[in-house]
Amino acid sequence: MLRENLIEKIGSLIIAVVLMLYVQSQLHPVVERTYEVPIELLNTPSGYEVRLDGSPRVRITLRGVKEAVESTSADRLRALIDLRAAKPGENLLPLSLQYPSAWESSLMLRAERQRIKVFIEPRLTRQMPVRVRLSGTPEVREVLAEALTEPTSVRVSGAVSEVRRVQEVLAPFDLTGLQGDTEVDITPIAVDSAGSPVLSVQINPSMVRLKLRLIPQPTVKTVPVSPRLGELPPFPYRIAWFAVEPVAVQVRGNPSRLKEVNVIETAPISLREITRDTTLKVPLQIPRGLEIIGAHEVQVQVRIERLAPEPARSKSPEQPTPQEPPPTEQK
Repeated sequence: MLRENLIEKIGSLIIAVVLMLYVQSQLHPVVERTYEVPIELLNTPSGYEVRLDGSPRVRITLRGVKEAVESTSADRLRALIDLRAAKPGENLLPLSLQYPSAWESSLMLRAERQRIKVFIEPRLTRQMPVRVRLSGTPEVREVLAEALTEPTSVRVSGAVSEVRRVQEVLAPFDLTGLQGDTEVDITPIAVDSAGSPVLSVQINPSMVRLKLRLIPQPTVKTVPVSPRLGELPPFPYRIAWFAVEPVAVQVRGNPSRLKEVNVIETAPISLREITRDTTLKVPLQIPRGLEIIGAHEVQVQVRIERLAPEPARSKSPEQPTPQEPPPTEQK
């Protein structure tokens, strides 16, 4: 009797199951939600820098019925890597997930990456100067920017290979629209030999104070050159004539400072051992706060002559003593 209309009964059962599943899917649909959480490192070795290959975050997908998925939150989910068994160099370590125990029965969790490549290197710290990099043009015309940072140097720390990539630390600032002196906090940037930022190192302090002062645009002045003769030739030689080439140089600097300079002297010239005509290259003495345009030395030509010996004095012949005339005889 059970076999009567068996096909119809099976068909009815299948329809009933499908209808039940359909109703369940409408009332309790299965959905997915993805969270991106930071990767946490456990048991980090002291004195070493740990670097992850790729992003320091991982995407985790949760799948389950809508009510269960919607009751979750990212702050209850952790992605962990235990470094207890890691060694210096490259390591491929498993990623473990930590979440409330209630999720296990209602949700299925899947991490985008199951294993993470981890690099462990000794830590290095270097003290490096901060170089100001200015760009743009200030609002005031004919000015230059004089920029200093406080502090003038910072500590760069990180993995040995990354710190060694750093060639300089820059404090960039755009002068566009600047109308006067200013002070501003700047975030220094570590860059490599190609000028690209090295983001994997830490800079301490993370901010420096940039003090910017606008000063008059340097002007140029032509100033004569004066050879500064020191020790003279040995006796019986003397300087007969000297000349300097070029006779004048161009000096650039602050206009008020240029007004104080009327001549550029050479370094002291010693002729103590010079007994013949000679040509010397002598550096110029650059006044403080000014700049010489072009070569910083001149050519000095010196002509030396020997003093003629004094002629010997000859004795003049003795003149005869005039004799008195004999007395005249009177008559």
